[in-house]
Amino acid sequence: MLRIIMLSGLPLMLLASPFIPAHLAAEELLVGKTCPVTFKDRPIGFLVFSREWYHTSRSNAAYIPGDNATGVGLEIHFFSNDIGDTQILNLPNCDRYRILQVRHSNARLLPGERVSQIDVPDQFLDPFYDNAPLEHGRGVHLAPADDSDKPWQGQPVRAATVSIYDTPYVSDAWGTEGADIDIRFETCVVCERNQGYDALLSCGQWGYQRAYMGGMTDWSEPEFQPVQCLAKPSELFKAILDNSNRIEYSYWLHWR
Repeated sequence: MLRIIMLSGLPLMLLASPFIPAHLAAEELLVGKTCPVTFKDRPIGFLVFSREWYHTSRSNAAYIPGDNATGVGLEIHFFSNDIGDTQILNLPNCDRYRILQVRHSNARLLPGERVSQIDVPDQFLDPFYDNAPLEHGRGVHLAPADDSDKPWQGQPVRAATVSIYDTPYVSDAWGTEGADIDIRFETCVVCERNQGYDALLSCGQWGYQRAYMGGMTDWSEPEFQPVQCLAKPSELFKAILDNSNRIEYSYWLHWR
């Protein structure tokens, strides 16, 4: 039997059916924040952010931060409703939905990085987070195979239009002495079209801080900055896309 949880009137399938072994479906999605996603002021779905967890440079993950924690983790899922579903009404006329995320950091940077940039690796040819080798899924899928930075064991089942799994961290070596480490993200849903321009939809902002302690401690464990919903991308988000020197993606151009 499918397990359905109703979230603000939207059915979310979190665990899948008798064809999936019970041990794979044991970890339910813990919802932290739900953001409405709209197109021309019409609701087309929800962007769901999980409860945050903490980890030590991609190990020892837990929902309560340990003294040595250096980063946080989130599951982020977009669920389209019937109005937004590409196989049903498809009001926005999308061919698929994508996740585009930008990052702002005051930590020391690697060569070629910017304080504010699209949050994908250097070798990526397009800007979307839902691409390998980044952790993502579509439809009914298993959570990422690497559970060392997740607060569960194995691969629980998830189901969404598109999902990403993000576990950012900044170790002490990359902090600036005397300053708190402050990392911010803005995660947006994109309506991708094969013919015509893409459309930036709604977003959520989130992040974490590590307070500078000095002495032997250096920086504290992360303090999660709660998700803030945005009906449309911020001006900073659009400026990062405009000024990107790593990936050219201007949503008003048919860049493909």
